[in-house]
Amino acid sequence: MNIEEIALKIELLERQNLSKSAEITNYTQSALTSKVKKMESEIGQEVFKRTPQGLKLTEVGEHYLLFLKQVAQHYDEFLQTVGSTQAHIHFGTSHTTIKIYGASIMNSLQTSHSPIDVDFTVESSTLLNHKVHHAELDCALTSNPMKHYADLNYDLIATETYEVISSPTHVIDFEQRTPVTLLVLSKGCMYSQALAQWLTTKEIPFTMKEIKSVSSILDFLEIEHTLAVLNTKLLALYPCPDLHYYDMDSLNKVIETVFIYKKDDHKQSAVRQLKQVIESLLEKN
Repeated sequence: MNIEEIALKIELLERQNLSKSAEITNYTQSALTSKVKKMESEIGQEVFKRTPQGLKLTEVGEHYLLFLKQVAQHYDEFLQTVGSTQAHIHFGTSHTTIKIYGASIMNSLQTSHSPIDVDFTVESSTLLNHKVHHAELDCALTSNPMKHYADLNYDLIATETYEVISSPTHVIDFEQRTPVTLLVLSKGCMYSQALAQWLTTKEIPFTMKEIKSVSSILDFLEIEHTLAVLNTKLLALYPCPDLHYYDMDSLNKVIETVFIYKKDDHKQSAVRQLKQVIESLLEKN
């Protein structure tokens, strides 16, 4: 049994939902069902009770989950002790964050010869927060989410701003309440949600569209009744045409960027090293 198999078994036992585990692991639900049967065959007892509400861990399943977590922890501690490999960190970032800081973070880790191997996951701020809470990610750098979990640290890393923009030839008069198209990098981004809430409060009809390329967003602004919301630092990285910047009343265009990680985690040493690298990088900027 290798460490990847251990990690998969921990996922299955912790989540107790094969459908959701299938979404996360990229296995089919039938393949995971076979793995559960194989797991139960290996230890000679059932690890799940099948109930009308779904799967529930048996007492044996609970003991097995604890055993697997201990094995995984001892394995990580062994690798750190012998120094034979890098600490592997599952690191989450928002779409904006990866575009601004992703290359710089990787470059800093390589040039500093840090013993950390980082695997990036790009999601919305809300989903990153949820995944760190459920231990699907070790840590994340993202906009400060609206919900804070008691088991997580939310360390302020930077304070950033965002801009609401359109083409100067298609300036939007919000008082007319004309339906608009809002272009965003991610619908789950705090910037996007803040502007969506503002438009809703002002009773301005809108359609939100995700466009993953900043260049494409800038091109689409040539369409009438179209605006976009983008991080100020991200805008500075692109050769922008003439843009109209909106100074919108009651819209707070300041967003806190936070580093999220578990308060009690066996990988915390490596996670803190990654945090220090990011902090050092942001100080230079």
